Amino acid sequence: MGYLGGALVVIVIAILAGTIAYVGDRVGHQVGRRRLTLFGLRPKYTSTVVAVGTGMVIALAVTIITLAASNYARAAFFHLSEINDRLNELQAQADALDRRVHQTHVIVNRGDLLYNPYLLLQPSATGQERLRQFSAYFNAAVSDINRNLVPRGLKPYPLRANDPEVQRRLKGFLDDPEMQSYILQGPVLIITIADENLFNNDPIHFDFASYRDQMIFQAHQPIASVEVDGGTQINPQIAFSEVLFAAADEAQQKGMPAPYVRNAFPSLTPRQVEDISNTIRRGHGRYRILARAKIDIYPHTGGLPVDFDLVRAS
Repeated sequence: MGYLGGALVVIVIAILAGTIAYVGDRVGHQVGRRRLTLFGLRPKYTSTVVAVGTGMVIALAVTIITLAASNYARAAFFHLSEINDRLNELQAQADALDRRVHQTHVIVNRGDLLYNPYLLLQPSATGQERLRQFSAYFNAAVSDINRNLVPRGLKPYPLRANDPEVQRRLKGFLDDPEMQSYILQGPVLIITIADENLFNNDPIHFDFASYRDQMIFQAHQPIASVEVDGGTQINPQIAFSEVLFAAADEAQQKGMPAPYVRNAFPSLTPRQVEDISNTIRRGHGRYRILARAKIDIYPHTGGLPVDFDLVRAS
């Protein structure tokens, strides 16, 4: 609810309490003026009883209406103990996860590329050929992953492609409707990634991701840019990093595998960086530091080879 919502609730409760007190007082006052009696009580005491009873009835009515209208109110009234128990349980789970993250060494992060080579499936291949290629790729990936990650504290992946369970998994991946739609449109790139964080002593497990191997950027195509003011002293590392981050976002939106967008290959020499920085520092108006594709870029390119240009902002 936040601080503002809590403050509003306090104000509403204060106004409501004042209203109840006022109404009860006025009703009691009217009963006292008319010298009414209740249960044989003197008028003075009768007015007090009526005033208190009126306040109680109003408060009860407001409470009933609130309970009928609000799930939150009913939960707070009738399930507060259960809510507190659940909160304590969730807090304990969060504390355990936090301890695991901070006290246990993370070997692999979710989404990391586990095997550098990729598999490129062609539409012209038959289903059996694609399965054979995928099986061979699977075995090569398992061997490489075990060789690299077991010495770092993970338990080896025990299965090979000829295992019936693995064959069902590989066939299911190839027969997936999305995968089938990709292969009808052209080559498909498959990479091996971590499906979740792996901690010390965890068994190795992984997943595959598929991408249409279509052109992402044509050679020399502008990808991304940032604008800077002329006459200022820029920090080249920050300026070029911003351009590369923007280029990576654009590439991922167009179908570049997420692990590959981190691999930027800028063709910049220290002299070029110095020339661009000096031009901006001595110039006037606005400039754009522009990243262009150095070559035709596909998912199988494995990264973003880019050139940089400095142009006047329009």
